[in-house]
Amino acid sequence: MKKSGILFLFIIGLSFVLQAQEYGLASYYSDKFQGRPTASGELYDKDKMTAAHKTHPYGTYIKVTRLDNKKSVVVRVNDRGPYISGRVIDVSKKAADQLGLVADGGTARVKVEVVQQAAGSEPEPVITPPVTSAAPKETPPAAAAPVTEKPKEVVKVDPPKVTEAPAKVEEKPKATTVTPPSSTGTQVVEPVWVTEKNFQSFDLYKIELYKPEKVGYAVQVASMTTYDNAMRQIADLQGKWLKNVLISIEKAPNGTALYKILLGPFPDKDQADDYRKNIKKRFKMDGFIVDLGAINY
Repeated sequence: MKKSGILFLFIIGLSFVLQAQEYGLASYYSDKFQGRPTASGELYDKDKMTAAHKTHPYGTYIKVTRLDNKKSVVVRVNDRGPYISGRVIDVSKKAADQLGLVADGGTARVKVEVVQQAAGSEPEPVITPPVTSAAPKETPPAAAAPVTEKPKEVVKVDPPKVTEAPAKVEEKPKATTVTPPSSTGTQVVEPVWVTEKNFQSFDLYKIELYKPEKVGYAVQVASMTTYDNAMRQIADLQGKWLKNVLISIEKAPNGTALYKILLGPFPDKDQADDYRKNIKKRFKMDGFIVDLGAINY
């Protein structure tokens, strides 16, 4: 019984450590929320280092690290959200500026780590094992003597030993290198970022296609009638380090394909409009806002 109790504590502790790290998309608050109450009751202040998270207690300090440029910030949880699929955290405008989110389209893939639990809060998964929880209190004093399993000895297992495990199980993002079969002896090659300078109509490219939810808003910056021109436009945008490129392939009136190049998505029109103004100022690029949920395919 003692060994099973120790194993139970180890599994529970390890599951908490794993839950303390998340990977996903980070976004930031629109300025229209300035001064509005958050879920904790605290007023949102775009000049403070705060964030919204779905589960971490208010007052928890979280380190947010971008996976592409390695920039990181520490923010304090004072709100709940985000509730868009794939997103794990919403940060304040000040934190977004430090991460480069405002300049790079509003979202980026990040790693989220707890650096300090909220005062007085305890991690949910750390629970006293069932074999030691209720029996001592509910059993009358006279019946307590025959118990031979000594539940208190199980409780004295030192949990901090478990916290040394995460370094071994941390899952790092993939898609940074291409590893050829070991039998070929070919050297590992770093992928080359395609821009308008090195794009060719006939070449080998690695493409990963995802189907995002058709919700939110985006900024349309181009519309092409051929696949080759659409690829060139995407390469041009990547040359400006714009990584939030979407392509909407729609049916033209004559029945052919129309390739619309979008940047996004954004949760509301205000953030999309802020981004539209930003790329207009930085790149002299015109665009207009599109409701992704209203597109007909």
